[in-house]
Amino acid sequence: MLRAVNVGGTSRIKMDALRAVYESMGLKDVRTLLASGNVVFRSGLKDRTQLVQRIMQEIERHLDLKVEVILRTLAEVESIVERGPLLSPRADMSKLLVMFLSAVPDAASQASLVKWHKGPEMIEMRGPEIYLYYPEGIGRSKLTNAVIEGKLRTSGTARNWNTLTKLLEVGRALDNAATGGSRKA
Repeated sequence: MLRAVNVGGTSRIKMDALRAVYESMGLKDVRTLLASGNVVFRSGLKDRTQLVQRIMQEIERHLDLKVEVILRTLAEVESIVERGPLLSPRADMSKLLVMFLSAVPDAASQASLVKWHKGPEMIEMRGPEIYLYYPEGIGRSKLTNAVIEGKLRTSGTARNWNTLTKLLEVGRALDNAATGGSRKA
């Protein structure tokens, strides 16, 4: 997932150009979803840090943009969706986001965010992800990505629940095509 692309007229990337960058790196079965920097692909590389750095370097080299990349495996996305947040059964899932952080925030930073937050949003931190529920919508909320990143002292990128489940569908389809449906979930 690319952070802050195609939002508000900054860091514009065409998805076909982005796909070409990933393919030029030898990554397999590259798919993009929506125009907000969601890329699903297969890779034999196991070192996540090295892969993230290489993707960022290649995007800068080919597209002349410095963007942050946050990477999650299919198994991690499956776990995030399956365990979900603790919400009321009447919760409006269109108001749920997951923020993917570049690092797990330390306890003091997490406490800072909790102390600052007065609601009405729900924050559920789980390692390098935060479930965010905006019961009154995100538009006028004071709980912005910038506030969260500042309090937690790490960067992140948020995806709404609908986008996240679509990413999971694309990832599963890609995985099933690659393994012939033999992977056990």
